[in-house]
Amino acid sequence: MGRDQSENGRRSILVVDDDPRNLRAVGSLLKESGYQVHVADSGELALAIAGEVPLDLILLDIRMPRGMDGLETCRRLKADDRTRPIPVIFLTGKEDEETTVRAFTAGGADYVKKPFDAQVLLARVRTQVELGLLSRTLERALAERTQELRDANARLRQLALEVSLIEERERKRLAGELHDSPMQKLALAQMQIAAAQRRDHESEALLESGLELMREALGELRSLQFELSPPCLYQEGLAPALEWLASHATRRFGIAFSVALPPALPTLDRNLAIVLFQCVRELIYNVTRHAHTSAGRIELEAVDNAVRLVVSDDGQGFPPDAATRQPGVGGGYGLFSVRERLALLGGDLAIESDAGGARVSLWAPLTPPADNSPLPLGKGLGVRAFPIGEGSRLSAS
Repeated sequence: MGRDQSENGRRSILVVDDDPRNLRAVGSLLKESGYQVHVADSGELALAIAGEVPLDLILLDIRMPRGMDGLETCRRLKADDRTRPIPVIFLTGKEDEETTVRAFTAGGADYVKKPFDAQVLLARVRTQVELGLLSRTLERALAERTQELRDANARLRQLALEVSLIEERERKRLAGELHDSPMQKLALAQMQIAAAQRRDHESEALLESGLELMREALGELRSLQFELSPPCLYQEGLAPALEWLASHATRRFGIAFSVALPPALPTLDRNLAIVLFQCVRELIYNVTRHAHTSAGRIELEAVDNAVRLVVSDDGQGFPPDAATRQPGVGGGYGLFSVRERLALLGGDLAIESDAGGARVSLWAPLTPPADNSPLPLGKGLGVRAFPIGEGSRLSAS
C-alpha cells in the first residue's frame, strides 16, 4: 500500500497533541468529515506511527512540554526520507511572528491558531491533503519519466558504442580490400616490370621510373591501409598498435611521438582494445592539429583492474571546458566523443592543461569495477621514442 493510499480509500491523518481533550475534539471532527484518524500524545509516538502508517497529513501541536515539542518532531519528520513528503499543519496557541517563522523553518506547510474554527481547520486540512497528493503524484510521474530518460540514454549510449565498433569493422574491411586487390595488383605489376627491365635494357630508364612510381604508390596504399585499420591491433594487440600509431604519426606529421609501455599487459577484450585505440588516435590527431608542438607522448599501463592511457604534449594546451564541449559547439576537440565512448565501458578521462602543454588521461576497467572513481596513474613505464623520419616500429623493453 502506497504512502498516500489509506484504508478504505480514505485520506489518513495523524493528530499529535499531549492534551487528550484536543485529541478527542480534533479526531472526532476529522472522522465526521470522512478521514481516517490516528492519534499520538507525544512527538516520539508520532515519529513511530509516521514511520509505519501511510499518512496524507499530520496535525501537530507546537507546545508539548512533557517531551519532544512539535518543532523538533517536525524537523525529524523532514529529516527522514520516508516521512519528508507528508505535509504538516501546526496547531498553536500563539500567532506571533517568531513562532510562525520557527514553524515554517522546521518544515511546516501551514498553521492553525487555537482555539480554531472547525470550518477553517477543515478547509486547511483539505487543501494540504490535496496539495500533498498532487505533489506525490507529480514526484512519481517525474521519477518514472526520469527513469525512462535514463533508459533511453543508456540505449543511445550503447548504440553509440555499436556504431563506433561498426565503423572500426568497416575500416578493417576497407583496409583488407586495399591489401587484397589494388595493392596485390600493383605488387604483381612491379614484379613484371622488373622482369621486363632485365630483358630490355633500352627501356631501362622508363621502367625504372615506373617502378619508382609503383613503389611510392604501394607505400602510400600500405600507409592508408594501416591508418584505416592497423592489422597489428587485431593480430598483436593494443600495445603494438600504439607503437605503430606513434611511429606513423611521427612520419606523417613531423611531431616526434614517444611511447611508454609496461613490461606486461593483460589480454584485453577486443572491443575494449578497439575503443581505446580509437580514443588515442583521436587524441594524437588533436595534438597534430591544435597543440603547436614538436613532441608528444603516449603512456600505457594496467593497474588495479584498469587500463590507463595518457597522451601528453608540451604545446599550447586545451580550454578548460574541452572535455564537456559537445561536437559543433564553439570548435571541437573530439574529447566529448572520447569521454562518451569511455563511459560506455565504465571509464572516463581527465585533462591537465596549462600554457606548458596538455596531459589527457584515459582509463577503463578490465572488468566492471565496484565504483567508477578514477584511479591514479602509475609510475615506471619503459619508454621508446620514434625520431622524426624513422620508419621501423620499436618494441617495448
